[in-house]
Amino acid sequence: MKKNSEQRDEIFLTSTQASQLLNISVSTLKKYIRQGKIKTLKTPGGHHRFLKNDLLKKLYA
Repeated sequence: MKKNSEQRDEIFLTSTQASQLLNISVSTLKKYIRQGKIKTLKTPGGHHRFLKNDLLKKLYA
């Protein structure tokens, strides 16, 4: 089954998963969010979600 070329395989991470990937604390991660250094998506419940590919780009930039 082929996927539509407009769709991407996106993996979203929670704050805890993102902080573990970047090897930083969740509080440090939240500071980066407030400073605008890391983009997030917010769920209807107000939780942050991170695109794994965006975080990997930050990690290896």
